[in-house]
Amino acid sequence: MMNNLIMGIDIGYSHTKTVSDYGSDSFRSTVRDGVIDINTDSTVITYKGKDLTIGEHGRITVDTNKIEDKNFLPLLFTAILRNTGDLNGIINVNLVTGLPIAWYPKQKDKLRNRLTGLQDRVEYKGREVDIHIKNCIVFPQSAGLALNNPEDFREGNTNLVIDIGGLTVDVSYYEGRRLVEYNSYQLGMLKLYSKLSSVINSEYNIETRNQDIERFIKGGYIIVGEKEESFDFDYYLNEHVDEIITRIKTDFPYDIVHKKTFVGGGALTLKEHLPSHNGIKCNEILFNAEAFYNVGLQKYE
Repeated sequence: MMNNLIMGIDIGYSHTKTVSDYGSDSFRSTVRDGVIDINTDSTVITYKGKDLTIGEHGRITVDTNKIEDKNFLPLLFTAILRNTGDLNGIINVNLVTGLPIAWYPKQKDKLRNRLTGLQDRVEYKGREVDIHIKNCIVFPQSAGLALNNPEDFREGNTNLVIDIGGLTVDVSYYEGRRLVEYNSYQLGMLKLYSKLSSVINSEYNIETRNQDIERFIKGGYIIVGEKEESFDFDYYLNEHVDEIITRIKTDFPYDIVHKKTFVGGGALTLKEHLPSHNGIKCNEILFNAEAFYNVGLQKYE
């Protein structure tokens, strides 16, 4: 049986996001070799003869050239398989995906050529599926907001889009729909988590990982010796936001744009610490994948 699908997939350093005919989805961008079989709700694929657990404690991508990272294809195939229902046989995918704005000019052709026509076999939930990426369009990730909100990017309006991701903060400045300036800073949430991990490990003589820090921030406390301990997360989150804003103000007309919009998973975590702004209302997590899918509907149907 042959199936044809349109998918918008945003493979981020922290999470992988998908919008397709089957709805929307997001999971952590981690890959671990092997499987713990009692965890029956884990996402597991078999690829190249290896069982891989996706989205739990595991290997993250920290290479700016994600295309060559060994996590990239397992994450892409997982995003496809989690959003195809119970389809079997050959799955033909018309894909729209993206790259961080600063790396888009140099990597877009390489990524498109790497993925267009790619065929591979992956096992998922007891069934073997042949994935065929028939076509691939690559967009800069910050373009998602402009694609989804054309009225806010009409002639005469200025917009600053600040995408706080896992590894980087990607900033794009638009005049109307024209991209005027862009830059990428290595100030994503992974850097914040690493800093907090070092402070907590040193102060309490324990060992924490990025996912532990993320969990502690959500809870508002840390756990040491089976006890909840208070910790001044606000100080470090404010400090990190200040560092981001200072860098942006150096390179962009931060104070004189019509709208500043903070997006990405980091924008949600840091929401209460960001400076006041009148940004465009959107789904901070899925905005790129939604835009990619809409492009696919226009181009592939």
